[in-house]
Amino acid sequence: MSPARVTVAIVGAGGLARAMATALGRSGRAAVVVGARRPSAAKAIARGIPNARAVRLDDPAIAEASIVLLAVPDGALSSVARELAERRPSWRGTVALHAAGAFGPELLQPLAARGASTGVLHPLAVLGSSGPSVLAGAAARIEGAPAARRAARRLAVLAGLTPLTAAALSSPAGRSAYHAAASLASNDLVALLVAARDLLVAHGVTRGAATRALSTLAAGAIAQVKTSGPAGALTGPVARGDAATLRAQLAALGEADPPAAEAHRALSLRLLAFAQESGRLDPAGATALRTLLARGRRRSPTV
Repeated sequence: MSPARVTVAIVGAGGLARAMATALGRSGRAAVVVGARRPSAAKAIARGIPNARAVRLDDPAIAEASIVLLAVPDGALSSVARELAERRPSWRGTVALHAAGAFGPELLQPLAARGASTGVLHPLAVLGSSGPSVLAGAAARIEGAPAARRAARRLAVLAGLTPLTAAALSSPAGRSAYHAAASLASNDLVALLVAARDLLVAHGVTRGAATRALSTLAAGAIAQVKTSGPAGALTGPVARGDAATLRAQLAALGEADPPAAEAHRALSLRLLAFAQESGRLDPAGATALRTLLARGRRRSPTV
């Protein structure tokens, strides 16, 4: 006997709403309604997705769903939660989730006050033009009341996400650490790629060629980390103990892009520690690199 389908209302019209609606609708185990202030935006998402339909934000189908996922910008969550709460005197028996990774269920307090079980389902994925497939295999931070956690795990599995449920990630410090880790691995990576691209462009490479070359290199490093762990992806002058090459890199960056030079210096120190932990550097080579990196840091102006 196949599991019963769950009814999910997704409120929003952005990348997350589209990705979740598509993944859940295609799973065959969820009936999805997409609600947005602009009916045309909801229709654009639901069009072509099996088991999905578009509704207005004030449609009763949203309040009648067993799970409501608010896929709206963080700053709009509290106001949308208040607006939805006012539509029904009791939300008992309903699970309400939001997808703001840096926050807890408190943003859904208006719904909790009317009986909803509230929680968080935040996919750790970059949602862009590549479509809903970005959810497959991605992790998702989950927290909230027991019923909300169960519902969030169910949606995660249907959407192809892997739940992250470590209790420490539900504390204010844990949420901040989780969000910082996500920014380091995603946002900061983009900043590094832009800095690297601009360095090549300054030496005659076209933007398109530089972007393709560097994104391919980054993708290769990430693939190696995924298959062999970070130690398997160690390469470059720090991993080799090559102080001369690292010195030349820092000098070139210092001339072209001082902030990037400082980022490279800080990351090289972190990489140096990891290379030592991994047994890739002998003590003498590590000392030479640390001396080079510390000397440059002492020369840096104080902000």
